[in-house]
Amino acid sequence: MHARPQAWWDRYLRLMATAAPEERGPRGEAGAAAAPAGPAHVAVVSFLAARAAPTGGFWIALAGGVALARVSALRGARLGFGASIAAMLETVAIIGPARFGIPLTQAATAPLLGRLEARGWGLLPQIVVCAAIRILHNAATTAFFIWVITGGLDAYAGTYDAIGRRIGIEVGTADALALTLAGLLAWGAFASTIQVLVYRRGLRRWPADGDPIYVDPNNRGQRREHEPEAPVEHRNRFDPRAVTLAAVVLFAVLLASTDWVVLAAVSLVLALAWLASRPDPEPLPTGLLFAAILALGAFIFTLGGGLGLDAALRRALRAALIVLVATWLRAAAGADGLREVFRRALGKLRAIPSLPEAAAVLDAIAAEGRLAAAGRSLADQLGDVRLRPIPFCDAVLAWVVSEAKAFEPEASGPPLRLAVRPLDLVLVLLAALPAATLALA
Repeated sequence: MHARPQAWWDRYLRLMATAAPEERGPRGEAGAAAAPAGPAHVAVVSFLAARAAPTGGFWIALAGGVALARVSALRGARLGFGASIAAMLETVAIIGPARFGIPLTQAATAPLLGRLEARGWGLLPQIVVCAAIRILHNAATTAFFIWVITGGLDAYAGTYDAIGRRIGIEVGTADALALTLAGLLAWGAFASTIQVLVYRRGLRRWPADGDPIYVDPNNRGQRREHEPEAPVEHRNRFDPRAVTLAAVVLFAVLLASTDWVVLAAVSLVLALAWLASRPDPEPLPTGLLFAAILALGAFIFTLGGGLGLDAALRRALRAALIVLVATWLRAAAGADGLREVFRRALGKLRAIPSLPEAAAVLDAIAAEGRLAAAGRSLADQLGDVRLRPIPFCDAVLAWVVSEAKAFEPEASGPPLRLAVRPLDLVLVLLAALPAATLALA
């Protein structure tokens, strides 16, 4: 009676195997030459471009997904997911959490698809698995847009109805949901088919001498020959842990209410925090652009749904503030600060599978200055390629292999010395003040 569940559990354990037996330590830890620096670097480049591009994020993220699938096919799903987690965290450290979900589906499915391909699964089963995860993710993001950004199902359906009336069609709530579900299913089937086909092509065309560079996850310094340097002081005004906590508090307040008092309080606190934190201005232009796009979408759906101008303005302002808080988080904490927060969090959660591997990979790929060179190498690779799907795809896949193989992980810099000061406590208390206005909402 219990034979079938046990058989499925045994298959799962085999699927998640990290490496061959001779590559594992006495307690199953990944041994030396296990942290995939090269493929994770390719994933960072690809996922960053996907998040930064106004459109086409799915297509751009395919290159990074192929690299992660290669890790999983070669070394096991556990290491593949570790590399995927590290790549996503590195993109957050570089540009912040805005538009985090654009490459998330591929980051979640690439290690699994790579392992399924290595296990000999066919095309259709891989598409079904990928589509199920993609539809689940897209349904969650659609639900967030409906109930948080636009103001609820009535506003969302009302926009569909307003558009339908212009062409003589009445669209009710059930019809709007049916259209949305149909769109999710159609996109899930199409995108998953493309993704699996590209991944399989990339994995099967990957040359034997193009295996990516691996580094020792137990050596934080990777290629450092001397003793690790002493910790250095974090140069930003606030402790990045305090900045992260303050941003989380502001996010929670924004999700709780769209009352003008709450929005005004968050706006004031965010403005004061921005002025006080001496932030890095680099993420601001992109953050303002994303804030404007999301605010415009919230305004159109809320107003089109018949909730009125006041509700539309409040929803638009909240959408903009959500993005601006994320932008401030990156700007105030800095890339090094966020990376250190992630390292410490991963260290505290080492008992969870794939997180120790993620910590090792994150140490190996922390190098923003090498992204421009990767972009130039891709441009050179595509310079003489005909604009046809197959030749273009093959040229990108060739770049994935060459970039993963050529990447040399640098010695990680000295760790940051973090210490909570009274000013950090003031920042967190300041961020908590808008929560008091919820009672007035």
